[in-house]
Amino acid sequence: MAARHAQDSEAGSVDLKALSARRPVWRGFVDTTIIPIVNQVRIERRVIMRVSPRPSSISRSMLSELPQQAVPPRLVERPHGKCVDAGDIVGVSDRGSRLMMYMRDRHIISAELEKSCSPRDFYLGFYVERSDDGKLCVDRDRLMSRAGAKCRISHFSRLVAVGGDR
Repeated sequence: MAARHAQDSEAGSVDLKALSARRPVWRGFVDTTIIPIVNQVRIERRVIMRVSPRPSSISRSMLSELPQQAVPPRLVERPHGKCVDAGDIVGVSDRGSRLMMYMRDRHIISAELEKSCSPRDFYLGFYVERSDDGKLCVDRDRLMSRAGAKCRISHFSRLVAVGGDR
């Protein structure tokens, strides 16, 4: 067979079956009148997180673990950074003009949305595409409600009890 291959290459012809015995012959090199059809496949990895409304069992358990003393009269907002860990959000609810995000570490983060957005659109929770750093950041990530609204967060605040240890 090597002798035959050497003879074919000296004669200038190529044995297509010898080149690809297991696959069908591609005529692109032989028949130049046929234009090959080329398809392109693009694979992207996309992860979307869903944040559900806060279940009532979480609120009951949060309240049951509080010390048995007088309830602080009010909660106030304190500045929070530009980002929160998206994986630490365990629930969400709408309160007036803000979204309340309940975190795994028992903190409550208040999120102010863009001016054109209503927190009521997010009463059933929201979806957010997971970023490379795993964080949900101000003016970067877009929240998508189940009803179709898309909004960005314009400001984060942390709610703390007045006169408490937090």
